[in-house]
Parts: sequence; structure tokens; C-alpha cells
Amino acid sequence: MQSGPNSCFQPKRKDGAPLKQPLGRIGNITMNQAFSQDWVPLWTALAATAAIVTALVTAAYTYFTLRLVRAQSEPKVILYVKHDLNRPSILMIIVENIGRDIAHDVKFFPSKPIPACAWGIELGDAVQSSTMNDGPIVSGIPALGPNDSRAITWGQYGGLSKAIGAEPIFVRYTYRQDKRTFSGETRLDVESYIGTDASEAPVAIVAKGVKEIEKSIRAIAVSLNEIAKS
Repeated sequence: MQSGPNSCFQPKRKDGAPLKQPLGRIGNITMNQAFSQDWVPLWTALAATAAIVTALVTAAYTYFTLRLVRAQSEPKVILYVKHDLNRPSILMIIVENIGRDIAHDVKFFPSKPIPACAWGIELGDAVQSSTMNDGPIVSGIPALGPNDSRAITWGQYGGLSKAIGAEPIFVRYTYRQDKRTFSGETRLDVESYIGTDASEAPVAIVAKGVKEIEKSIRAIAVSLNEIAKS
């Protein structure tokens, strides 16, 4: 008799010798089946990782899409300094809402007092300025609509440079949309206007000429009336 616990179950040839198992089989399990079973946990882990990555990408895409849509309906308040187009030597402070909704309760918090009526094109021409104590930057703006703005005549380069001194002025501002609060900060820039063209525009020159002609005509009319009465 053949020894071994499984010898009675082994297939035999006609001469009684046991048949050899074909290569690639272990008992009733093929090598491919064993190989597949070993890889099941790995494929499961890869599939789970891919699902997590897909979920994260989808969530991020949804978040940024919502942010983009919301940003298109938000107010956007900016504050900056610019030349007056009709009076190029005059610098103005502009508060503007470039967003698409109303900015409520716009408030400003300057780092130090803001000068006002600071006249003088050059430093040598600068006159004593006052402090800004009224206007939108001091009292705020209750509501600033889309594409709406406030323009404040500030002064001229020389007068503003003397009034501001070495320490620049930074202005922090806040505004609301419903329950959401936004904020920003800007520097009231004067230095970059040194050496820029401050000549009057042709239209402004013509307008002044017309006013002078109008004054002369009125003076002539008054003189003629006096002559007629005498």
C-alpha cells in the first residue's frame, strides 16, 4: 500500500502507479488562480485610492466653481489716486465699486490723518494744508452701487508730498454684502507722479478761453449799457 494521507485519493494509472499532477496546478488550484488571489487586495486598494482621489478632485472642482460663480455677483471696492483729466496737476482720490453688486456700509481706516487742500505743484510752491475732516473717506459711504464711484479733489504733488512727509499713508477699508464682510488696503501714492505730464488738455484750454471771452463780452455789454444811460 502507498503511504500518505491523500494516497487513496490520488488518481492512478492502469498499472497502479499514481498519475503525476500537471505542472501549474497545486491540488485543485491552478497557478493563475493563486496568482489572482494574491493580487486581489492590491487591486482593491488601488480602486479605493482612485475613488478617493476622484472624490477629492470633484469636491475641489465644485468648490472653485461655486467661488467663481459667487465672485461674479460680489461687490469689489477699490481706492486709488489718479490725475484729474481736466486739471492734470490735480491729484484725486477715487473710491470705486468695480464689482457687480452693491457695497454696503463702506468704511475707511487711514494709518494717519489724510491731508486736504494741499496745493503747490512743486515742493517750493507748497502751501500749508489742512486735514481731511469731511467727505466719504471720513464719514463712509452707506451704499456704493456697481460701477459707481466717489471722486475727491485731493491736492497737487508738491503740497501733498510736503503734507504727507516720509511716512506713507495706508488706508484699510471694509464693506458688506448682506452678512458677508470684505476688506482691502491700499497706499495713497504720490511719489509715482513726479515728473509726469501735468500740462492741461486742449479741451480744458479751449474751455478756459471761452470763459475769458464770455467775461469780456459781459464787460463790454455793461459798458455799452452805461453809455446808453448817460
